Amino acid sequence: MAEPRFFTRDYLEHAVLRNGAKVLIRLLRPEDKELLRAGFDRLSPASRYTRFLAPKTQLSTEELHYLCDVDQEDHVAIGAVSDDGGPPVGLGIARFIRLADQPDTAEAAVAVIDEVHQQGLGRLLLLRLVAAAAERGIVRFRSEILGTNAAMMAMLDQLAPERSVETRTGVVSVEIALPNVPPDQPPTGEPLHSPLYRLFRAAAENAVEWTEALRKLWRR
Repeated sequence: MAEPRFFTRDYLEHAVLRNGAKVLIRLLRPEDKELLRAGFDRLSPASRYTRFLAPKTQLSTEELHYLCDVDQEDHVAIGAVSDDGGPPVGLGIARFIRLADQPDTAEAAVAVIDEVHQQGLGRLLLLRLVAAAAERGIVRFRSEILGTNAAMMAMLDQLAPERSVETRTGVVSVEIALPNVPPDQPPTGEPLHSPLYRLFRAAAENAVEWTEALRKLWRR
């Protein structure tokens, strides 16, 4: 018999960021489209470009449907909203999409609005995403990265020496095994020093350039 899951549609988690802001973390719901639209509007142009690899000013109805109407099995999305007693404000999302031809592997991404950068929300969402993925039989996350300079490739040698060979000119496919993270792991401790977290942190700081694969996570 399968073990009961922690990350179900009833999952709710209250957390406090470094700056004292209270947040509520839960799985995304179809009715979150307007929250997501408003959260996107709060992203800086640079943050939008990082995720869509092109200038973008708004999300279309089709994109909102794709991002919010998910099955939470092969396409899992975990969101964070403000929890200060006022109207909820979308603060961040972590999501993964299982690869159809490699069902134990998924593409993953994390996005946090600029005003809560460096407050621990991104790492907390990544921890929860890793634990939710493990519940669903995912054992590794895969990302494609633009290998545009020697410094980036040297960093990848340290973070993911097991990465696959270059798939085409200038593109490197990186697969990193998921660390063993309990579903209630606090955002401190060894799992955050894993290659997976360091890679996502580098991406958030624009030290890693993602390929078209990342844009497909946010707009298929």
